Amino acid sequence: MSYELKGVRVAFVVANEGIEEVLRPWTAVVDAGGTAEVVAPRPGMVETMRHLDRADRFPVDQVTDRALAADYDAVVLPGGVANPDQLRTDAAAVDFLMAMTEAGKPIAAICHGPWTLIEGDLVAGRTVTSWPSLQTDLRNAGAYWVDRDVVVCRQGINTLVTSRKPDDLDAFCRACTAAFAPTSLAV
Repeated sequence: MSYELKGVRVAFVVANEGIEEVLRPWTAVVDAGGTAEVVAPRPGMVETMRHLDRADRFPVDQVTDRALAADYDAVVLPGGVANPDQLRTDAAAVDFLMAMTEAGKPIAAICHGPWTLIEGDLVAGRTVTSWPSLQTDLRNAGAYWVDRDVVVCRQGINTLVTSRKPDDLDAFCRACTAAFAPTSLAV
């Protein structure tokens, strides 16, 4: 099923380097008619990775300390190890995610992306998945961790979409566009 994201503004919240699993979700949002924006701690450029190799660079649209929940409809937290490990130390990024959650807006995280959600205490009581090495961190933060390609959790004030790894990107992208669709936002 295809979802229309016309008028939906999605923040791709990332560190300025070490980003993985970002291009396919970005393309899914744009192909569905949504607007995708890079939100990062520092202005300038962000750099993606293909495993351990540097890959593409993209301009930053907004810095985390100026990002407002009122300006966005949804969030994607891409993975990689370095990206979320750096991002979770950025208080402004964590505050932004907390504000998005409090506003009831959907958040999607893949691979190591949920690390940043842990910092905001945003996974307690939620059913999630992730890269397998995060399961102890997520359980210690109060989440119920499961080993599935994608999990859509509505047990909370917002929809939380999580996924494990690059092999799960097709399922992740379908779940994201469904969760971000305006009819889903009203639910």
